[in-house]
Amino acid sequence: MTLIASAWPVSPALAQHRGEPVYRDAKAPLEDRVADLLAKLTLDEKIMLLAGEGSMTTHPVPRLGIPSVRMTDGPTGVRSPEGHPATVFPVGVALAATWNPALAQRVGKAIGQEARAHGADVLLAPTVNIVRTPRWGRNFETYSEDPWLTARMAVGYVRGVQGEGIGVSVKHFAANNQETSRFFVNSIVDERTLREIYLPAFEAVVKETHPWSVMASYNKINGVYAAENPWLLKTVLKGEWGFDGFVVSDWGATHSTAPAVKGGLDLEMPGPPTHFGDKLKAAVAAGEVTPSQIDENARRIVRLLFWSGAIDRGAARQPDAKPIRHPAVAREAAEEAIVLLKNAGMLPLDPSIKSLAVIGPNADVSRIQGGGSSTVVPFDAVTPLQALRAALPGVRVTYAQGVDNEETPPAANPALFSPKSDRAAHGLNATYYATPDASGAPIRNEIATSFLKRISGNIAGPQVTGYSSLRWEGVFWPEKSGRHEFSVRGTGNATIIFDGKTVLDKASPSTADIRDVLGFPIPRRTISLELVAGKGYPFRLDYKVGQTPYEYLSFGVREPAPSIDDAVTAARSADAVLVIAGSSSTTEGEGYDRTSLDLPGDQNRLIDAVIAANPRTAVVINAGAAMTMPWHDKANAILQTWLPGEGGAAALADILTGRVNPSGKLPVSLPASTEDDAVDLKGTKSNYLEGLQVGYRGYAARGLKPLFAFGHGLSYARFAYAGMRAPGRTRGDAPVKVQVTLRNGSTRSGKEVVQLYVAPDVPVPGEAGIALRSFAKVDVPAGKAREVTLTLDRRAFSFYDVDRAGWRVRPGRYKLMVGSASDDIRITREIQVLE
Repeated sequence: MTLIASAWPVSPALAQHRGEPVYRDAKAPLEDRVADLLAKLTLDEKIMLLAGEGSMTTHPVPRLGIPSVRMTDGPTGVRSPEGHPATVFPVGVALAATWNPALAQRVGKAIGQEARAHGADVLLAPTVNIVRTPRWGRNFETYSEDPWLTARMAVGYVRGVQGEGIGVSVKHFAANNQETSRFFVNSIVDERTLREIYLPAFEAVVKETHPWSVMASYNKINGVYAAENPWLLKTVLKGEWGFDGFVVSDWGATHSTAPAVKGGLDLEMPGPPTHFGDKLKAAVAAGEVTPSQIDENARRIVRLLFWSGAIDRGAARQPDAKPIRHPAVAREAAEEAIVLLKNAGMLPLDPSIKSLAVIGPNADVSRIQGGGSSTVVPFDAVTPLQALRAALPGVRVTYAQGVDNEETPPAANPALFSPKSDRAAHGLNATYYATPDASGAPIRNEIATSFLKRISGNIAGPQVTGYSSLRWEGVFWPEKSGRHEFSVRGTGNATIIFDGKTVLDKASPSTADIRDVLGFPIPRRTISLELVAGKGYPFRLDYKVGQTPYEYLSFGVREPAPSIDDAVTAARSADAVLVIAGSSSTTEGEGYDRTSLDLPGDQNRLIDAVIAANPRTAVVINAGAAMTMPWHDKANAILQTWLPGEGGAAALADILTGRVNPSGKLPVSLPASTEDDAVDLKGTKSNYLEGLQVGYRGYAARGLKPLFAFGHGLSYARFAYAGMRAPGRTRGDAPVKVQVTLRNGSTRSGKEVVQLYVAPDVPVPGEAGIALRSFAKVDVPAGKAREVTLTLDRRAFSFYDVDRAGWRVRPGRYKLMVGSASDDIRITREIQVLE
């Protein structure tokens, strides 16, 4: 039988309303509309709203004119489930390296506009988890090791997205700091550490920006899964912080029915449901969940229907006919993200140079983002080598790859393929079929330039992927003669037909890959072929989807191995050398952590050899997380580019040539060696034994010097700090204003990040001795000065008192330290804090 709607108190305004239902009156108060629609829903319909219909959509209720609400992945840009392109912005850690919340807001605004153009209502972003360990495979996606910097950048980003009428889902709540065993790992962390390190960014976003959604993470927190944790979701999030949006599970993170609903989870994703739906209906019938509890959860989903405009539209949001993009914003963000770590006088490049050798495995590839659910299909992909040749038209730019940094055949480069033999376009013809044997009329056709498919669902078969089989077809054009490797890794069955012959199919030997994908052991099949450069080889890949909880297909091509000797020869004959190294296509991604902080492959050996051949060598590390640099003392200059999005190559050229003055600062500490990371990622328990001593706080507490400190970043300009003004005493609950004069003593205009750290005069055992509490990015013209005001709130002098269940000011003397980095303090003053 159908369960009837439960009663809900009706306001006088609702009782007096005539004509159209109140929920359809766009001028009626929001909560009146919510209450009216909630009262009209049957209990069956409410239960239906608490679970997804598909991978990215909620259930419609046609009877009441309720359409589906659609979600899409972020935060690097809009990840279209259909594979449509979008602007690829700098990854999260790169955005944090700008130390510019206003710029983060502009990026968020652009992404919000593109999400709307793609027909989405909710963006699954931003990621605000703290960088606890540099080995976390998803570090590139989040912001920082510091909660204050993370909070300020996240607040800016969310304001930008939601200002466009698109909701965010802030993730992953909470203590989600590793991929190893992430589906069931138990994060053992004390409440004070949670409150002071891992929750502040979520708290700031909730209290300052009114996010539509918060995403509950996979892991357990102190023994209870995050998606059914009443302390986390009800006591803290919905109770203390007053969150009135909905809590959605990370995809597949729901582990129960009644405990999850009663614990504060409002929406199970993806659909069709595993634990909600019919099981939730049965739990209500059995008395395990009350109808009033269903009302409490459903009210939040109904509120979403109005926030998104779905009720007033009366239909699901439709994509725009023409895509929009924001290359200028992406490029500006990349420019401000690049960090100049070291410069012994080589940069900016001397405009009189006649030759430049560009070397390295990341020089002529577009390495712009990490792997996983945040991966965006780009509109185009310019490589650093291409950007440098365009920026230096009068310079002879030579190139040598030197080494291969890929552990397995990398994602196939679309430039090596063409849909037709005329090579008028890059990529392959892609055809999708409803039948598993690619028979009958196609569902759709397109030109594929990305050869990775990853879709999650409870059973990610055709009902989730939208097709039963696909075909990629065209011509392969090798650039080098020699042995090429072709690999396929997929949950379904793949067949490669090359030059008219079947060279790989499900009968081909498979090997376990170096990493699982989100915990799934997906085999890889590889074949090797001897090919001739410049010859066109007919190519076809047929694929039949699997019936697994996770649909995954990746196609890779490895070209013949390069030569270090060629790179050394190129370096010797050049006026200046640029080595572009860093992560491979699989070094950083969702679903796995790194085991080492070293550059993959023989990159360190390449850098040593090139520097020995030509000391005028600058090294660019393109990675979203820390990499060790054993050659750092020998390199003339070092830059960090962070997986910088589609504008990154042009931004790098701008920095190197001096058109743009570098202004990025490190949002994370860069350790000297892998052993400097003390976090243990083994086992099913993750004990947060370091407590508050995370990142630079941990380095200070352990007396350990990082290779490059948190907040570090050089400029072509010279900045001097003077005239610091601050009160000598204050009440702990009063804001404190600190002023300083920042002068640019150079002939170049530039931006500097003024950082304010606070430390107790007498260190407290077990606590961090220093903490960032305020900062400002300031643009100072050449030869000019700016007055900078930084404000400290009451938490600058507070700690979370678990016994009193609240924040408490700790009176005493504190140092106010203003500087250019955590290890570059320019001025210090003392202040007496009164209780």
